[in-house]
Amino acid sequence: MLDPTTRTRARVRCQVPADDPTVPTLFRVHPGTEALEREAFDLFGIVFDGHPDLTRILLPEDWEGHPLRRDADPGRIPVQFKAASNSR
Repeated sequence: MLDPTTRTRARVRCQVPADDPTVPTLFRVHPGTEALEREAFDLFGIVFDGHPDLTRILLPEDWEGHPLRRDADPGRIPVQFKAASNSR
């Protein structure tokens, strides 16, 4: 959050339990948090209680899970190597 009159900044930090990642929304106080809360929901699975439109913003709607959580499966993408060349 930024106060343009005094040029001061404030950051809100809180710990969220892994078994119930729910915190109250800041949307009513600061409407500019709408997209940031949706992003945190999308990537980390944090539920913002009272948010007007808590839907995915970056990932497809059919995506399962939240990729930046520590318990998320990182998945594996096989690395494609070019065939070895014998010409020098």
